[in-house]
Amino acid sequence: MIERLGKFLINHSRLIIIVFSVFGLFLGVYSLINLKVNAELTELAPKNIKEFQDLVKFTKEKVISNTLLIVIELNNGVNAGKLAYEMKDKFEKTSYILKAEAFDNPENLIKYGIFTVDENSIDSIIGYYNAVVNVEPRSVIDFRFWRNLGSAISAVSNFADDFFSRSGIKKYYLISDDKTLMLMNFSMVKPVTDVKFLSVAIPKLKKIADDISEKFGVNVLFSGSAMSNYTGNLQVSKDFQITTLVSLVGISILLLISYGSTSTMFFLLYVMILAMGTSLGIIVFLFKEINIVTSFVNAMLLGLGIDYGIHITAKIHENLRLYGKSSQSIIEAIKENFIPSFISAITTSISLFALALSPSRPLKEMGISSGIGVLVFYTFMNFLIPALYSRFFDRIKVPKKEYFSKFLELTRRFKPITFFVWGVVIVTSFGAYFAFKNFSYTPPGLVPKNSEFNIALKLAEEKFGEFGIGQIVLGARDFESLKNIKKKIENSRYFSNTFSILSFMNDPERLKEISPAFYWKINQIVSEPILDIVFKKYGLYNSLIETLGLLQSAKTFEDVVSSIEKDIPALFFYDTNGNRYFLLYAKEKLNLWENNNLRKIFDNELKSEKVFGYPALFYKVMVYLVDSTKNAVYFVFLAIIFTLFVDQKSLKKSLKITFYVILSILSTIGIGYLIFKIELTFLNLLIIPIFLGIGVDSMVHLSHSVFYGKESIMKTEKAVTVSVLTTVIAFGSFLLAQGELLKEFGELVVIGLVVSWFVSVFIFLNGVNKN
Repeated sequence: MIERLGKFLINHSRLIIIVFSVFGLFLGVYSLINLKVNAELTELAPKNIKEFQDLVKFTKEKVISNTLLIVIELNNGVNAGKLAYEMKDKFEKTSYILKAEAFDNPENLIKYGIFTVDENSIDSIIGYYNAVVNVEPRSVIDFRFWRNLGSAISAVSNFADDFFSRSGIKKYYLISDDKTLMLMNFSMVKPVTDVKFLSVAIPKLKKIADDISEKFGVNVLFSGSAMSNYTGNLQVSKDFQITTLVSLVGISILLLISYGSTSTMFFLLYVMILAMGTSLGIIVFLFKEINIVTSFVNAMLLGLGIDYGIHITAKIHENLRLYGKSSQSIIEAIKENFIPSFISAITTSISLFALALSPSRPLKEMGISSGIGVLVFYTFMNFLIPALYSRFFDRIKVPKKEYFSKFLELTRRFKPITFFVWGVVIVTSFGAYFAFKNFSYTPPGLVPKNSEFNIALKLAEEKFGEFGIGQIVLGARDFESLKNIKKKIENSRYFSNTFSILSFMNDPERLKEISPAFYWKINQIVSEPILDIVFKKYGLYNSLIETLGLLQSAKTFEDVVSSIEKDIPALFFYDTNGNRYFLLYAKEKLNLWENNNLRKIFDNELKSEKVFGYPALFYKVMVYLVDSTKNAVYFVFLAIIFTLFVDQKSLKKSLKITFYVILSILSTIGIGYLIFKIELTFLNLLIIPIFLGIGVDSMVHLSHSVFYGKESIMKTEKAVTVSVLTTVIAFGSFLLAQGELLKEFGELVVIGLVVSWFVSVFIFLNGVNKN
């Protein structure tokens, strides 16, 4: 049957070349036109689990909806009001900005942790007013009274100017105490999870900002969730392009060096491009876009897929030495390569397809994409390369002597290296225990540390303090539960303070005790008739004052809640079933994104509480991905043992190969953790199912080569070595990525490939080949 396949490929080589070329080029062009990248981490959350539905709903409503933060570095003498007006005017005229957000809005004050109402200032003004109005006698000829009253009104006017009036453009920006930094906040027309929208909006807004920067002599920087998502997606796209280009160039050079024939290099490169185009075309057709998990599938497929081409090429070249430039060379190569290559493709694709068992859509897409890609590369390499060799025999140059294979064979038989490899993999395997024990739920970010987003945010935090009132958000269904949560949080070593509706009232049954003091204090001012005139003069009856009026007439607890919810909806949340939660924002004392602090807080301190917010969503997604990957690993483990049993026809041999693969994986994780300080993260954990497939490949090819004698072993050793090197180049290209997440993944895979090669050649092959 396999011989008939070889004859078919030779007799119909022209047709096969045309069909595969048209198919690959068509799907490749389709993928280039329609390819989109979405690096939003919230997309990793499963869609069909209520807990995640509520978390995503909260994140979109309370965190992400309108957060394009503009940070402006000012110079001496710049007219801040004029600058802000032009920025507001030009931004709001675009189709990307809904509106500039006023900083006198209580909701915005809460988001930024900035309260323009200073309680001490209000107290002093109330006291000053009480002192002057109580001067007796109040006669028309007592100039002391009217002079003091005038001073009091003047003081109130100044207070209004500094804290409340912010009429016109003033309420749309904040300036630091040293007058060197200004903040503005804009809400976007569409959610910042809309990657296509951001990819157009941010560059257009940056162009406007650059023109304003030049006109006023200032430096305008973008930050906030909109810029974070845009930068992350842009970086993933760039990393995707760089890793693909570097992989192609590096692999081409390696192939040229390895086989000494430009025709051989071009054959492999051509087929590789067609297979890559076909794979990407299918992926884009199925899923429309690439997420953060599937963003590295392309480079991974280049590294894995070229292996099938290298193995068939190595065997064709060896047979060309034996049979010359004849059809027999190709047929014999196909007969020798087809079964081990097929078993390799099946085990690798099974290990990748197993990820599709995860309910998480990105993991599912990654498994399906890479599994399909492996089968596409296998098909293209094993059908198209023989056809190309058959069609262009005259252009092939085969070196008469093979020094590389002989060198590998001599090195393999050097026993001290084998003992050394055994020692290293056994010792470093124990390091995997510590890596799993200290599994990191706070992986490095996609956004480079030197990005505009991070620079702007750092500047703003230096001048205005850390933004927000806390990233940890807890929910309570009733007032009593909220009070219990508040008490628990304030006694915790992880938090410094809280903010909730309890900041305005301690007991719903005693409506007169509305505190902290700034709603109540302002109410005292508004109630005074003369000050009331002053406040009206300055137009201070905004939403904050209206709320006070509602509070004054409130009769029930629900009246108070409704009035507060009107102005500060951030204190309330309605889940996907319409249940209302009172929210409590907890200000954390530690950096959530370091030292596994997310796990300490959510898995220890708040395990029994209802939590919301981006950190909670992020942590729970990480836990979910880890659990999903574990389940996939169990399936892959059993599937590979079964496939190997069918191939090797021996349970002992299949278990032996599986043991060596697992040893390689544990050693890889241990070396990465102990030597290179690479923590195990949700993305790095994917090396387990991946290497359960990759690690088997080399051993399958080597085990089959033993049946064909020394020459077959030598050429298979070379093919395995070149395959590993091409895969190293593909994943090593991740080291050029700016995103730390992809970079660390690339480093760990490279380590794993090297370890896997040493285990395959020096431990496995020396064990099965006793000659």
